[in-house]
Amino acid sequence: MIRKTFLVTLYGWLMLSCLNLYGQQVLLLRNIWSETEKNYSGVLASKSAVESSEINEAVVKNNALPQIKAQFQNTYGTFEGSNGASFPQQGFFTVSGSRVSSDGSALSANTFVSMVTEYEIYNFGRQQADQNAASLLTSKAKSNQSAYLIRLQKTVFKKYVDAVFAVSKLRLADKNKSRIQKIHAINSALSRSGLRPQADSVLTYSSYLQASAVSYNLNGMLLSTTEKLKEFYPKEIDTAKLESAHFLEPIPLSGFELSLNTTHPLTKTLEFESAYFQKKAEIQRKASLPSIKALAGYAYRGSGINSQGYSSGNWIEGFSNPANNFLIGLGVTWNITSVYTNGKRADAFRKESQRFAYLEEQSKTAIQVETSALQKTISAQFDELGKQAEAVKKAESAFEMYFARYKSGLIGLTELLQIQQIVETAENNQLNAVKEYWKQVINLAEMTTDFDYLFNNL
Repeated sequence: MIRKTFLVTLYGWLMLSCLNLYGQQVLLLRNIWSETEKNYSGVLASKSAVESSEINEAVVKNNALPQIKAQFQNTYGTFEGSNGASFPQQGFFTVSGSRVSSDGSALSANTFVSMVTEYEIYNFGRQQADQNAASLLTSKAKSNQSAYLIRLQKTVFKKYVDAVFAVSKLRLADKNKSRIQKIHAINSALSRSGLRPQADSVLTYSSYLQASAVSYNLNGMLLSTTEKLKEFYPKEIDTAKLESAHFLEPIPLSGFELSLNTTHPLTKTLEFESAYFQKKAEIQRKASLPSIKALAGYAYRGSGINSQGYSSGNWIEGFSNPANNFLIGLGVTWNITSVYTNGKRADAFRKESQRFAYLEEQSKTAIQVETSALQKTISAQFDELGKQAEAVKKAESAFEMYFARYKSGLIGLTELLQIQQIVETAENNQLNAVKEYWKQVINLAEMTTDFDYLFNNL
């Protein structure tokens, strides 16, 4: 009864330890990506691009508001009176002085302050087209940001897989070193008892030193891969958290859709690009049409010429004799000579829009084909992993049997070392196949924009 209780407790402890280790591994990967999303410079740059586009969109919308312009002038010079008032150009207007002849100085000071409001009451949809184009640029920036995050996520996952692979590779090297050490220990004992030649002990020790050298090299590779992860996760990484049982024994792949992913950020970016140039073509076409504006202005004038027609040459008198005027009216402007050039520009934009539409179709087809091809490759690789795992188990079992025969003197050292080499090759083949499997799964995740399988199983 006590023995049964002990076994149940031990089993529970082992299960809890495994779950805790797996939870740490999953948590580490999520922490790395979370840190990358928050603080990686490339991510912050993509966010700035979106914010810049949103600000530009707001500026374009504000162009629909009335434009208010103000000016102030203080001049000193000759003068000539004329009747009437006009808008000589957009932004200011003039008010004349009197035609009555004046006495006094031939030069006079003059002060002029005005404010003009200009409101485009009808422009044949140009303003709305400008706003739509700005909105498309914002959508494109957001899609570019999503595409960048997917590429970055792929990079992070591949570097993480490299680190996990390095840990697994080092563990296999240590395992191989232990096997050779085991052979060397029994061989040394047999050599001391005279049952084996001393040369066998020297040979096994040489093999042990080679295995140790491989372990040192792989430890350096592990340090290198974890150092590369610091580009995204500056904190120290406990290599124990990189040991993943799921890395060598992945569960069946599921959850990836093979249908055409029309929402992939890459295709959406091309779609927005095509729509943007189509809208630019529309803007150019409408730019050939006239513009109807309402104009209103208010002016304050101070003059060195008084109501009796006397002109003072003193500068301070330029602020005297004030007059207030206002003016309202409608204006139509039409650049007729731009009709031809704007039409040609519109044609060029339409061709550019067509080019991106073709690229969008090409991208959709490429993603569909690549997704299907990757799924078939991964399916075959998963079957391969099963065979590789079985091959490793058989090779390890065979080694134990041959090792027992070696201790009994039934086979020689050369044969045993050959069997050990077969086991090592089988383990390395399995590990390389597993790494290639995960790399292909990452490529598939990029195509489907679905990284959940990797988050939950790597």
